[in-house]
Amino acid sequence: NARELHIDCEHGTVVVNVANPSPSEVSSWPEAREVLQTEGLVLLRKLLPPRVVQKARRRLLAELADLGVLAESDEAILSDGCLQGEVPMPSLLRRLDLQALPEVRAVLEHAALFDATARLLETDEVVTTCYKWLRAVPPGAFTGPHMDRAYVGASQCRLTAWIPLGDVRCGQKELGSLCWLPGSHRKPQVVQRFKDYQQAGSDGERSGWLAADPAALELPEGCRWESAHFAEGDVAIFGMDLLHSTLPNGSGAFRLSCDTRWQPLDAPPPEVATGPWRAQEPRPKRRRAATDG
Repeated sequence: NARELHIDCEHGTVVVNVANPSPSEVSSWPEAREVLQTEGLVLLRKLLPPRVVQKARRRLLAELADLGVLAESDEAILSDGCLQGEVPMPSLLRRLDLQALPEVRAVLEHAALFDATARLLETDEVVTTCYKWLRAVPPGAFTGPHMDRAYVGASQCRLTAWIPLGDVRCGQKELGSLCWLPGSHRKPQVVQRFKDYQQAGSDGERSGWLAADPAALELPEGCRWESAHFAEGDVAIFGMDLLHSTLPNGSGAFRLSCDTRWQPLDAPPPEVATGPWRAQEPRPKRRRAATDG
């Protein structure tokens, strides 16, 4: 079952294919590695425990409520003050304190992410950046078309995990789902066209966009946008060369999501400054129960 959705952007209408199940969904790790290689993105349903994601979401909403940007403390709907410009829009990308909250870090550095990325990269141990690309995306906002190599360096053994902190559906009045061009990391027409695209400018954001929005990008021959509906606990993992974007947030609420980066422990650091990387913390050993005798 596949649906073709037409979603209005500032620079036109983007056509997005949403299949159920998505071609990027998998049921085994060998299949996951194959799909990552061919499609460029693998969608891992319920990789993270939803209750852990919900706990992080509640904590972030409480922090946003303290800033006065929410209408209700337990919902992501914007307050009137925020909508009218009386209260500034929050930028979680600058809030290192929120990225480091135990509830948030429990999601972004969950053992399942270390395990999944190690399996996909076929390595024993991976590391992740201490910095997290945490976002509260307001209505109308989005991230333009790009490849992650422009932000964290080109590599065949570096991955991004896109983690929605709550359900994110694809649609005109939805929160703005991730979308991507399947196979764009290896299609000759895409590789050739963007061969000189390597690094974003000093702003670290819009200067790395390949177009003003997904609708403004002239699609290479044979390419079409793909997206999916995401539920709490779902994670999309892809490489540095996949051309992707997010759709405009057409709702009245913030979309909470985060990008995290992963690579093998023994891989060289990227040419782009990303800050320190860290390995998985060892799990505390369970104390053995005392026995009679």
